[in-house]
Amino acid sequence: MITLGDIAGASGGWVSPVSAARSVSDCVIDSRMAGEGSLFFALKGAHADGHDYVEDVLRRNGMAVVSRGGEREGTVVVRSVENALLDAAGWRRSTIGCRVLAVTGSSGKTTTRRLLTAALECRFRVYGTPGNLNNHLGLPLVILNAPEKDPDVMVLEMGMNHPGELLVLGRAARPTDCLITSIGRAHMEFFGSLDEVAGAKSELISSTEPEGYCVIPAGQGILERAAMRRGLRTRFFGEGGDAWIEIGDDGVCTLHPWMVPVKLSLRGRHNCVNAAAAALMASLLGVPPEASAAAMSLVQPSGGRGRIVRTGGLVIMDESYNANPDSTLACLDVLDRTSGRKAAVLGDMRELGEKGPEFHREILRKADALGLELLILTGSIYGSVAEEVRGTEVLVATDWKEALILLRERLRGQCTVLVKGSNSLRLGELVRSLEEGD
Repeated sequence: MITLGDIAGASGGWVSPVSAARSVSDCVIDSRMAGEGSLFFALKGAHADGHDYVEDVLRRNGMAVVSRGGEREGTVVVRSVENALLDAAGWRRSTIGCRVLAVTGSSGKTTTRRLLTAALECRFRVYGTPGNLNNHLGLPLVILNAPEKDPDVMVLEMGMNHPGELLVLGRAARPTDCLITSIGRAHMEFFGSLDEVAGAKSELISSTEPEGYCVIPAGQGILERAAMRRGLRTRFFGEGGDAWIEIGDDGVCTLHPWMVPVKLSLRGRHNCVNAAAAALMASLLGVPPEASAAAMSLVQPSGGRGRIVRTGGLVIMDESYNANPDSTLACLDVLDRTSGRKAAVLGDMRELGEKGPEFHREILRKADALGLELLILTGSIYGSVAEEVRGTEVLVATDWKEALILLRERLRGQCTVLVKGSNSLRLGELVRSLEEGD
């Protein structure tokens, strides 16, 4: 049981002696989710300040962590609410005695985390990241809201787009084991090279407890050397590694070296590789690969990450949650292997820096070679390089709403449509509108 006094002690804050023994039922950063016994961290964001909602939370018999407003019952007063959130999570982690697996990577971390969780649940009680809570605000909430009775294994997803972020998350989570899915061209605005991306990802390795397991892609020397320095038991997936895949003519993926077939609901070679990484980590913890394969085959695509939406004659490949060059190329490969008429709606890939236009040209050259019936682009970067498309009808939309109108006007009959772009382009709204008939 967490008390308000525990939070104050962990964060170096003030709490009224009358309130110190109050028990915390859950921790939130959205005041609308706060009920009786909830602890609301009053964070200041770009568009709203959590302190404006503290009174509402207290009236509902909740509690709050604040950095201003005076000392009063039901609150913990700290210098920085954001730091207090991380400090409180670090304290809570120190009370948890189970194995903690951390997953990160340029692409595939959410899918791999879901596959790994499914595999581990064959043998263990597993708790972990729900949805997309993988940053400096979401991860601490996951830890703080861990069940009072320790699970057998906790699986935590960690995201980053700047150097140093995984060190911050790692200090709070203190993983016993780690898995890095990929080193790719994501967030290149903040990195000069792929080696710098690998160096930032290796921060998770340096945060992992010595002698823990470390599963990484084969051929990533920076990661391998970091794991060796940390004293981790390292295993590799991919060609030349300890686990790899083979895809037969029938499309069935086989996990090697175990010779175990797995029929995923998640399409694409990249997801078979994610499954190999998950199965390798699970096997190190004692889950038979056959059991992992059976469990992973039941994992369904989530919204914005490979979910298939059928509406009218259209089959929508919903990859709208986010995009980088490598993940977009992987999705175009899946589209290429689809029979029948094909089209795509692509939104800008953000946070790629000065090389962004060339990355977008690369994507357009690939898309142009697929024989698409229609290519709709949205976002200023794609719009600026649309002339790269020579053999495909290409239309440029100002936003997702115009892209939706163009899609409805120009496509009739049966057609498979890939929808992919950075989350800020809101292409998920386009998919939702198609699905709901708006």
